Parts: sequence; C-alpha cells; structure tokens
Amino acid sequence: MEIGGYRSICSLTLELGDLTVVTGGNGAGKTNLYRSLALVHAAATGTLAQAIAEEGGMRSVLWAGSDRVEASREITLTADLDELRYALRLGVPGPKDPALALDPMVREESVAARLGDRAPLMMHRKGPNITARGPDGKWQPYPNILLMAETALSRLRDPRQFPELDALQQRFAAWRFHHSFRTDEDSPLRWPQVAVCSPMLESDGRNLAATLATALHLGDTATATRPDIARAIDSAFPGARLDFVEAAGRYAVALHMPGFKRAFSAHEMSDGTLRYLCLTAALCSYRPPPFIALNEPEASLHSDLIEPLADMILRATRFTQIVVVTHSMRLADLLESRGRAKRIALEKSGGATASSVYGSNNAAEMSG
Repeated sequence: MEIGGYRSICSLTLELGDLTVVTGGNGAGKTNLYRSLALVHAAATGTLAQAIAEEGGMRSVLWAGSDRVEASREITLTADLDELRYALRLGVPGPKDPALALDPMVREESVAARLGDRAPLMMHRKGPNITARGPDGKWQPYPNILLMAETALSRLRDPRQFPELDALQQRFAAWRFHHSFRTDEDSPLRWPQVAVCSPMLESDGRNLAATLATALHLGDTATATRPDIARAIDSAFPGARLDFVEAAGRYAVALHMPGFKRAFSAHEMSDGTLRYLCLTAALCSYRPPPFIALNEPEASLHSDLIEPLADMILRATRFTQIVVVTHSMRLADLLESRGRAKRIALEKSGGATASSVYGSNNAAEMSG
C-alpha cells in the first residue's frame, strides 16, 4: 500500500504481511491507516463518495501539512494485489466542477499489470472518461460514463470484456473491516436475525447469528470452521457451548455455560462476550475473506480473552491476510511471538505519520 495526503498521513509506503500488527500512541495515525485501507474497499464497491462524506468531505480528510511542508490538495492511494496494481487520485471539487460540496473528485484512476519491471496499463480513467484493454489487447474508449465521484473500478463491470478488472473488483469488495460492534440494548446483535446462509460477517456484525450458524452447519474440513469455532468458544469460556434459538425464521445466538440449566441469549450477554462472538464469526466464517482489518479488537474484552483472541487470529491466517490495529501490547506481543507477524509501529515525525517496521528479528526500518 502507498498512501498520500490522507489525514495525518503525508506519505507512507507499507508492505503488509500475511499478518501485520500495527501499534502506536494516540494520534500516531493508526485509525487513519485503517481507514485508508477501507477507502480501497469503498472504491471497489461504489461507496467511496459516501465514505468520504461521512468523514466530513474531502476538505476534512486531506492532510493539513506542517510548518515546513505545504498542505496536500489531493489523496493518493495505490494498492498492489498479486499481479495487479490499482491507483487512485482524489481531489477537492472546485466551484465549477460537476460535484456536490462533500464529494471527492476522482482525478485519475488506473489498473496496471505487474510484469517484472514493467507495469502496462489495463485501464486508465481521467475525469469522466475511461479507456480499457479488451480481450484482444486493444484499447476501447468509454467517454463520459461516470460521475466525478464515481470510480471506474466499481462501474466498469464486465467479466467477459475485462476479466482482470472484474476479478480485482471482487477481491477488493470481499475485504472486511471490523472497527466496532454495537452492543447497546437496541443493537441488532442482541435480537433474532433472519435465518439465511451468511458465508461472511458484515462489518457491523448484523448477521452474527446467521454467520455462526452457517459456519457450524455447513463448515467442512477445507476451512475447519467447526473445530475452530469450538476451540475459540472453549478457550474463552471453558466448558461453554454455542447454541441458537430459532423462531419464525429467525436465529438468535446463545451460550450454554457450565453450571446453568438454560442457555444465555444474546440480549443477556455482556458487551465483551458479544464482541468476542462477533470476532469469532469474523475470523471463523464459512467463506474466509481474502483480507480482514481489525481496529482495536481488544476493546471491551476482559484480559483473559486476549490470549484466545490471539490464537483465533493466528489460526485465521491460514486462509486470510489480516491487519490488526491495536493498543494492546500484550496482544501485539502474542501475535509476534507465536506467529510470523510483521509489526509496524506508527509515530508522528515532522507532523506526519511515520512507521518503524519490525519482524523476523530484523532491525527496524523507517518509512514515511
């Protein structure tokens, strides 16, 4: 990932491992790194404008600069995924631009193949106009088909004409981001949910019961979801057993605890227990996402649950690339000592986020 001009990040280049652990003090830029990854997912799913508007619009998310460096007027994001590179450049709409006040202006967008030292373009977009290579390798123009806040990656969907672009879009769209799970009294997590197969947990966890039920009822040895869930529950709550209450086509998650005659349903659980079940669903789903980012997964968890959480994350890396952004040094130490985790420590340097990279007993390297 290469990130430029976003909030506290002036310029940052990161190579993510199978498991990457991001630490740093308050204000160092951990959440901004997490959000910048989420912007790539938003670009692929057609929700980029909404995501930036919810953060206050383009002017609110631009890097403000320091006394020594001019403030940024655009955001740049580049993501290398296997043999493809996706690049996006966003700007602030001007008074005559065809956009609303909070919209991002997609100034430039491209997808390139990574062939050794070469990176031939497969799709290029500037303004509202797109050109893309067809199956015969020839460029095809698609003029004036986009709004300035729309991305070509989300709109140019044709698996026959552009199979590589379609595959890239689907990979990015399958990424999952889990920042927090609502556990208040009115949270959908605490009440029965529609009982339909859910191969992956949604970001807000609203399909928790369906995701766990799908993994338990349909899980097979290919992903080993059943034993992984059983291990996650037993290590966190020894002797407990996950169960479901079904009524009128809806499922509610429940826990049978040793020493009690009845199961405890979701609306009776503590915040920490419910959040741990959400993390279990995210990391042990029937269809593992290609990429998961967890922002402060230790929030509201009792200290006894940190070790089971670390074990669950490490087991999930068999199928999924994971980034963990955490304040918990204990969680970070467990992930680094028990697995081949790359550890990135963020700090403010010259008014901007910089990183020190640790891993495999190498000396720290500064970036940004």
